Amino acid sequence: MAVAQAGIFDSDGSTHHYYLEFALTSGVDIRILKQQLATIAFPEHAHQVMAFGPNCWHRLQPDIPLADLNDFETINGMNGHVCPSTQQDIFFWLHCPTEEGTSYNFDQVLKITEALEGLATLSLEIQAFKYHDSRDLTGFIDGSANPKDEHKYLESLIADGQVGEKGSYLLTQKWVHNLKEFNHLPRPEQEKVIGRTKPDSIEFEGEAMPNNSHVSRTDAKLDGKAAKVYRRSNPFGNSQEKGLYFVSFANQQARHQIQLDRMFGVVGDGIYDRLLDFSQAKSSSYWFAPSQTALDELLTLN
Repeated sequence: MAVAQAGIFDSDGSTHHYYLEFALTSGVDIRILKQQLATIAFPEHAHQVMAFGPNCWHRLQPDIPLADLNDFETINGMNGHVCPSTQQDIFFWLHCPTEEGTSYNFDQVLKITEALEGLATLSLEIQAFKYHDSRDLTGFIDGSANPKDEHKYLESLIADGQVGEKGSYLLTQKWVHNLKEFNHLPRPEQEKVIGRTKPDSIEFEGEAMPNNSHVSRTDAKLDGKAAKVYRRSNPFGNSQEKGLYFVSFANQQARHQIQLDRMFGVVGDGIYDRLLDFSQAKSSSYWFAPSQTALDELLTLN
């Protein structure tokens, strides 16, 4: 029986995070790529999740086609809001809970970039962190509506017996916040934008919940069922740029897409997520994170 990559779920205590996205070099030798990926598959201290964009996955593993795995396509939303496609090929998420987490993550970053030299080009690099009690830089708790206990596995992993079992469809996005404008709003108005109270993350109910709040727009259904995702996002920032690197896992790629379509107001109801007035998407890619079992098999050279 296949088992999932443990790094997807072992991050609750991690305070140090590092994200890398790579684009394959033209004409890359896939056998050499597999060989090099095998050398960095098991970091000594940091937790690691490895995932692949559609083009890369189909080249690495043509015998396991994933019909649902497709490139991210740009969304041209309401009020001029755009969700750009920056689809890449290889993704790494490193995280560590220890005091030396930054050092352990960076040790692995050096190994990854050296191993992929000449095979892939680094296109995005973000060092992120846990902010207070798992809050976004807006001050709101992030991921409070995540599925809990065994439900997080059911919602985020492909079921046993299906193609790609115990793997996960992954969405990553870099969001940049306009904190000056958001923080200028009175707290009750901020809470209407998000759809939850700020201090204790209690969702509004009934008529108190604005239909254009972030909670309302991401409360989506797919084929009549709640389109749940498992969020693993973390904030990043410096004096010039501040935001959230959004990471979510689901057992269907379509779950991510319906949430984004509703956020950007392209589902025909004339409403978009008001949070977009204060936060801008700068990158978006879809990935497949294979099970640890499938990853081990993939990187074992015959």
